[in-house]
Amino acid sequence: MSDLLKRVSIGALIGFCMALFVGLGTQKIPFIKSLLDGYEYLSYDSRMKAKVSGVEEQSIDDVIIIDIDQNSVAAPEDGGLGNYKDWPHALHGQLIESVAMGNPKAILFDIIFDPENTNNYFLFSDLISDHTFKTQDMVDRVNEFLFTRDPYAFIDQTSATQKAYHALVFEKEDSLNFLYKMESEPKGYQYENHVISGIPKEIAEKLPTADRIGNTYVELLSASVGSGSANFPQDEDGIIRRAPTAIYFEGPNHVYPSLVMSAVIDILGIKKDGGFDYDFENHVLRLIDTTNTIVREIPIDDHGRMYVNYYGRFKTFYYLPYSYCIDPNLSDYFEDKVAFVGASLPGLMDLRNTPVQETFAGVEIHTNVMHSILQNQFILPTSSGTNLMVILIVGTILGILVSIPTKPLYTLPAPLVGIVAWVLFTYTQFLSNLVMWEIVRPAMSMAGTYLGIFLYNFLVVEKDKRFLKSTFSTYISPELIDQMYDNKEEPQLGGTEGYHTAFFTDIQSFSGFSEKLTASDLVELLNEYLTEMTDILLDNKGTLDKYIGDAIVAFYGAPAPVKDHEYWACLTAVKMQERLAELRVKWQSDGDRWPEIVHNMQNRIGINTGPMVTGNMGSTMRMNYTMMGDTVNLAARLEASAKQYGVYIQVAEESYKACMDKFIWRDLDFVIVMGKTEPAQVFELIAEKGQMPKGYDKLLPAYHEAVKLYRNQNWGKAIEAFKASDELEDMFPGRKTNPSKIYIPRCEHYRDNPPGDDWDGSWALTKK
Repeated sequence: MSDLLKRVSIGALIGFCMALFVGLGTQKIPFIKSLLDGYEYLSYDSRMKAKVSGVEEQSIDDVIIIDIDQNSVAAPEDGGLGNYKDWPHALHGQLIESVAMGNPKAILFDIIFDPENTNNYFLFSDLISDHTFKTQDMVDRVNEFLFTRDPYAFIDQTSATQKAYHALVFEKEDSLNFLYKMESEPKGYQYENHVISGIPKEIAEKLPTADRIGNTYVELLSASVGSGSANFPQDEDGIIRRAPTAIYFEGPNHVYPSLVMSAVIDILGIKKDGGFDYDFENHVLRLIDTTNTIVREIPIDDHGRMYVNYYGRFKTFYYLPYSYCIDPNLSDYFEDKVAFVGASLPGLMDLRNTPVQETFAGVEIHTNVMHSILQNQFILPTSSGTNLMVILIVGTILGILVSIPTKPLYTLPAPLVGIVAWVLFTYTQFLSNLVMWEIVRPAMSMAGTYLGIFLYNFLVVEKDKRFLKSTFSTYISPELIDQMYDNKEEPQLGGTEGYHTAFFTDIQSFSGFSEKLTASDLVELLNEYLTEMTDILLDNKGTLDKYIGDAIVAFYGAPAPVKDHEYWACLTAVKMQERLAELRVKWQSDGDRWPEIVHNMQNRIGINTGPMVTGNMGSTMRMNYTMMGDTVNLAARLEASAKQYGVYIQVAEESYKACMDKFIWRDLDFVIVMGKTEPAQVFELIAEKGQMPKGYDKLLPAYHEAVKLYRNQNWGKAIEAFKASDELEDMFPGRKTNPSKIYIPRCEHYRDNPPGDDWDGSWALTKK
């Protein structure tokens, strides 16, 4: 089997297994299922919010809401009907009469009524029954009072219209403390025409169940053409996303439709016996009319609930104040429409949390359900089998794609692109077709597949590489080991010439540390210092060559190419100086733990760029990946000679030219180092651009003016200029000289011994 086929086969297997766990395994673990379902709900909410964005208020008027709002409960002198608690039931009867004159399809009350206290009414009626009024005005006033307070008006109008539907509230045992378990419907409730027949018990038991009813106004319920459940179950996060189509009242074994469905039965001509065909295998409720025709197929969940198809935010449907609707002149507005009576007033406690808005009138949830059924527009959740198939396919395909490259990290965009594409697909499907695909588990399958393949490669495929590293890492750089593994090479002697940057650094006057510290303290200090400096080196793309006592030898650009290696070397030097300053503060804060020489520790750095040889050098028994060449030798000399100038980072011209605009520099000298005959221009690296040290804004111009005088052989003025710049030099603890100071005796020497007109400005160093 080829290597590619092996990788692809393993990737496909990992993808399939991961998908199988996500699709099936997570459903078996309650905690994980609940967690993932919660995230799925959030994804559904975001799609629903996207769907309703831009929908205008009161843009749907085939379903009207007669709203008990602030205007309706205002004082009579302000045009309202007064406090809702004081409204007589006769007022609702007047409303039904006025609305019914417009010939609506149905009038649904999303309000629970208690029987009215009629004692005052009958007392008043009895008192005036034998009384003869002297004026017609008094007669009219008495009759008006009796009419507006008639406790039977509500019941009579409910019965007369045969279009009024009233709400029931069903509860399960112990959900409310004041509702008691019932063995039958409330006494006197003529429920026979309100229940649904023809539903097998094993089907009914899958519906939401209840054993008590929260509305006992049996005369009103019996008078209505239908009644139904006004319950809206909340998901675990308190949000209403689904609406029951029916409730199983398990004591008497009766199935009640929802409030909306009770009206839909009559509006669409659905049979009450055999008209509700629950197909839980296919998750659909078929509504069958009296001609045995399927007029609606409603997608449902495992409990016969339908997802609420929200058409907009609060007040998307047309709202009319209750106080306006008792006026018969508005009756024509209700022709062939469905009217819901409900409350948006916060004090009446019917505000709910929905996917589209946190504060949403409960009555408008009913209107959304009704409009959805009338328009035959439903949320279509995909089945668990379909979702599982998608998860398996997506996981397997991604496993194959991720496994094609030798390094899974190269295919990191694949799961990211896959997840983004799937999210866009689900949003598009929902917004255009109301199809609700799962988002979370397919996305989790893709992420899990990638992670599984990554771990497989880490634990199995990378085993050989880890063996190489554990065996050779003591003397071969990690980069070289990766290179060897990728190229299937064993360590070999030999090198390659290239253009790189050499980097040398060691601690100033380290021999003095040995005299002041014990051996154990010296090791502890050196380990801390080398660790910090090496971390900076590696973080800035350097390759560690070796340690020589306190010295660090490194280079940039090999074995792996590094763009702008000159810049990275200079940046490393600056960062090392900054970190050493922090270490000095730390050591000083330790009190007497360290002697003063540690408190003032400084290191010197030499940097040079040019041609050099890099590669494995040594014997067949032991090799080291290192560098050789004149470029390397000059970098080492620059590190050592930095002390003669009193500077701490000395950089040769080639390195300086490559990144001169990115740092602050001091032009040091043209020097001829020990063992060389040609002069080299060198510079002091001070800081990154924009981070000028205090006082250097005055020092550098003064110093560079002095250098200009020196190179023009104007010795007298140069001496005075260097003395002036010397006054500006920062002579911090441990610094014994500075560039300004070293030029003064040199100028005096040349003043007494002129170098001649052919002088090139160089100075030969007599020490390393």
